[in-house]
Amino acid sequence: MSVVIKAKGILFDMDGTLVDTTACVEQAWRGVALKYGVDPTELIKNIHGRSGLDTLKTYFPPECHSLEFLRSYESQVVELTEGVDAVPGALGLLKSLDAGKWAVVTAASTMWAQKRLTQAGLPLPQHLVSADNVKVTKPHPEGFLAGAKHLGLDAEHTVVFEDAVSGVLAGRAANATVIALTTSTPREDLIKAGAHYVLDNYCGISTVDHGDHITLEFSLSSN
Repeated sequence: MSVVIKAKGILFDMDGTLVDTTACVEQAWRGVALKYGVDPTELIKNIHGRSGLDTLKTYFPPECHSLEFLRSYESQVVELTEGVDAVPGALGLLKSLDAGKWAVVTAASTMWAQKRLTQAGLPLPQHLVSADNVKVTKPHPEGFLAGAKHLGLDAEHTVVFEDAVSGVLAGRAANATVIALTTSTPREDLIKAGAHYVLDNYCGISTVDHGDHITLEFSLSSN
């Protein structure tokens, strides 16, 4: 089935959505979990789509709850690049878009986002909303509302690309059209969270810029 969506701007999550960091990030969190006596299996189920500080405060002992601890952790892990690649089709999609019509909205820090995008060979966005810029992280819609505002738009006129349940919930709460990728989360969980469409990657997505809006066209599997 062919789908055509009209939007005025596009908002991308980053980890797992533009940059496939799933294996690298999960390996790093497992190491920290074992060091501090945290169940790594339970932790890995809940890290995607949430800020590092929220993860630390939720699962780790009090000595790990500071921004300084998080920054120290991130500065080490961000240099691990094995398995860090652009999600298939991401570079082509970004190159097809006017730089002023898309933004990155991530639960990661600004430093982390810029590093990972560069490592994956993707362009840095003109508009970036990170964990450094919001008070409440996903599944709250604040980030996507801020991203849309950066583009001079209401979020209802945007398409959100996400890979995590919390991000899908945030996109829906912002009244955006949500396209979810199966890079880190099972398809059925993304559908249950309310994603309008679910794709494996960006391959097969074509865009046309009509000036006052963009059309995105892609095919959905019949499965």
